[in-house]
Amino acid sequence: MKLEMKEWRIDKYRIFITDSTLQVFESFNQVSTKNPESGGILLGQIIGNEIFVLKASIPNKFDRSGRFKFERNSEIAQILVNHEFINSGNKTIYLGEWHTHAEHYPSPSSIDKKMIKDQYNENILNEPFLLMVIKGFKDLFVSIYDGKSINKCIVFSGE
Repeated sequence: MKLEMKEWRIDKYRIFITDSTLQVFESFNQVSTKNPESGGILLGQIIGNEIFVLKASIPNKFDRSGRFKFERNSEIAQILVNHEFINSGNKTIYLGEWHTHAEHYPSPSSIDKKMIKDQYNENILNEPFLLMVIKGFKDLFVSIYDGKSINKCIVFSGE
């Protein structure tokens, strides 16, 4: 089975995100004022400087969200990470975080920046970076946090 993917570049990295993962982001788009922020974790594999985002978890009843906030449950996320790691022969790992924003052209808030820095500093990581993806009404904000700065690539809806 061949996976359909889109590709983007940030610095030395090539990032591939499966169409099914992009569909997860789209399915939680905050198009109505009644839609809360949604989010989850990004799972995938690394080969050299190529990052393959194969899955995105979906929100669950233990997450907390509102129109302009999302806080995922870390215990449930860890269960998902462990499950994917074991069932992939220790190949699929935690790559980062995703969530939605109620804006056309998303960019990380100060809370988002603190969250990704905390995840980077408080977790045992397989790689020297974490991805952060933010889905807006029209655009997708894709970034890599390397412990120093958030390097971004804004992905427009037409791509």
